[in-house]
This record gives sequence, C-alpha cells and structure tokens, in this order.
Amino acid sequence: MRQTLIAWIAALALLAGCVSTSVGVSSGPGGSVSAGVAATSGMGITFSSYGDFLYSGPYAAFRSNREGLREHLDGNYAAAARLFQATLRDYPGNPDAVYYLGLSLISDGSRDTGFATLGQYRDPLRMRITQEVRWWANYCEKKPDMTPQDIRRTMNKARVEGYQREREEAWENRWDR
Repeated sequence: MRQTLIAWIAALALLAGCVSTSVGVSSGPGGSVSAGVAATSGMGITFSSYGDFLYSGPYAAFRSNREGLREHLDGNYAAAARLFQATLRDYPGNPDAVYYLGLSLISDGSRDTGFATLGQYRDPLRMRITQEVRWWANYCEKKPDMTPQDIRRTMNKARVEGYQREREEAWENRWDR
C-alpha cells in the first residue's frame, strides 16, 4: 500500500507542476498512514489515509495545522481546535485551519459552532472545493443522526472530490487555449 501511495503522490506532484519534489511516508496511531509531498516551487500537499489533506503555505501556518491535524486524528479535539484557532489569529481565513477547526468543534460536541465555522470556509484559489465544502456542511448539518466520524468522512470525501475536479478542469483547460 505504501508504494502505491508514494507513486500516487509523486504523480500528483508532477501533474501539479512542481519543479522538484520529495515524498515521505510515515505511520501513525491506529495504523494510519500519512504521506506528503514537498516542492521547491512552493506548492505542496500532505494527505493521510483518512482522506485528510493540508496545503502548503506559510510554514508557520502549515506547521500549526499539521500539529492540529495530528491532535484531531488522536482524538484530542479541544487541543486541535486551539491550534487551528492560533493559526487563524496569525493567518485569518486560512482554509485548512477553518476546515479542521469546524470538524474539531463538531467532534468535540460543539456541532452548531462547527457547522457555522465550516459555513465560513473559503479557499480563494479553489472555488470548486469551497462550493463542495459549503454544500456538504449544509447537508450534514441537516442530518442530526450523523456521527462526527460520518461527518468527517463525508466532508473529506467532498473536499477530495472537489480537489480532483479542479485538477481535471485545469488539465482540460490546458488544451482549450
């Protein structure tokens, strides 16, 4: 599985137009697998086997979001929320921080506040993802029987599909010029 994940991430990095990349894989608690791609062009992305991913950006924001995501994956939702809030103090509107803060709040029992946070999600560079996250957050909010794990799984799937559609559209638009 690791070789497949590494190959998939390397291909994604090449399609994204990275100048040079490095790929790493690590194991986490409960058998989770994380993989990341770093690029000298400034574009990077980190995925986990749960469908979570973080964009690169200012290093301090990325580092704080990565620590918050680790806390979230470990079930320390209050600690994760504090880390994402700290990122938002320094980098207002950071899409990863808004997204995972919303999910952490939902998982910590603050469902209404979490959905309100997800409703504010905005990625100015990726409108398809913004639309998907907002639409699915609204959908999940109307389903009180959904568990936080079901919500996270649904939201991650929507976010990944939005990302994939954006990449496909960008690829198709290359040939229309």
